[in-house]
Amino acid sequence: MASDPSNQSDEPLHLQPKVTIWTFGGIRGVNLSSDHTDLTASFCLAKPNDFLLSARSEQVMSRDECKDAASVPAYLVYKSRQSVFRDSKQRNHSVEVWHNGLMAFQVLKPIQTLGFVFQGFETASLTLNLETTIRRGPMDSGEWARMRTFDSELLARVPDMIQKISRVMEGNNAEHKNSIILLQLALEQTHPLIAGMLCVMGMEARFDSSDRNQFKKRLCDCLGSSTLAFPDWNSPYSPRPKYTVEELAIPLYTLRSKLAHGVDLRKASLDKTAPIDLVKKVELIPQLEPRAHALLLSEAAYYLLCQVLQECL
Repeated sequence: MASDPSNQSDEPLHLQPKVTIWTFGGIRGVNLSSDHTDLTASFCLAKPNDFLLSARSEQVMSRDECKDAASVPAYLVYKSRQSVFRDSKQRNHSVEVWHNGLMAFQVLKPIQTLGFVFQGFETASLTLNLETTIRRGPMDSGEWARMRTFDSELLARVPDMIQKISRVMEGNNAEHKNSIILLQLALEQTHPLIAGMLCVMGMEARFDSSDRNQFKKRLCDCLGSSTLAFPDWNSPYSPRPKYTVEELAIPLYTLRSKLAHGVDLRKASLDKTAPIDLVKKVELIPQLEPRAHALLLSEAAYYLLCQVLQECL
C-alpha cells in the first residue's frame, strides 16, 4: 500500500489542501456502452483502467483476486473532495456512501461484486495514491437475477434509488436501515438458506410482524397477493416462474423460523400449524434442474425484499 500524508495538521480542516478521494469496487453483470458513465455528480461507473487497477496489491490480494479485479466489466466509483491529510471520519463516511450507491443497484436487481473496496486520492500526476483496501464478502445473487445483465433500462433507475437509500441511511429509523443492511448481509452470505433467512428478517424489519399470518398479510398488502415473486427480468427468453407472493409468504416465514431455531428442515412437513415440505424438489423454470423447496424460497426471498424496499423507500 502506498504511503499517505501525515494524519496530523495544525490547520483547521476547511483550510487544509484538498484532494479528490476515490472510493471504488468492482461489480459484475453490468452492461456498459462506454468507458465511463456518470450516475450522479459524485457516482459513476468506469470500465477497468490503469488508474483503477493500480489499487491492486498482492500483499492483500491473491493472484487470482488480482486477475478477477481486471476482469470485472465495471467499477462503481464515488468521488469526493477532502483534506489531503487523512481524516478517518471523512474517509469512513465515503465508504458508507459508496455502499449506499452499491445497494441502489442491489435493490433494483441483485448483482455480483468483487468483494474489495479501494480508497485513495488522485495525485497531481493523475495517479492513485492508495490509502486503504477493505475486504468484504463478495456479493452474489440468485440464479434468476444472474440470467439478466444490469442494462441501460435498469441503470436509468439507479440515480433516484441512490437518493432514496441515502435518505434512509442518513435518517434515524433503525428498522428501516436494518432492512437495507440485512439485504447487504444476505448478498454477502455464502450459505443460501442463511441468506434467505436474513432477507425474511429484512422484510420483518419493515413490517414488524409478530407471527406468520401477520407477515403474510403485510407482505401481500405491500406487494399484492397475486404479484409474482420472481421479477420479469428475462422475458421473452425465459418463462417467468409462477410463484406468487401469497403462495410463498407462509413457507418463507416457516423456513425462517426453522432455521432461526435450529430445527431439522425435514420436520417442517410435520408442523401442526403450517406443514410444509421444505426438502421436496421443485422447479424454477423448465430449463433448470429442480431444486429443494427451501432453496427456491431462499432465492425468492432476495427478490421479495428488493420489491418491498422499492415500494417502501
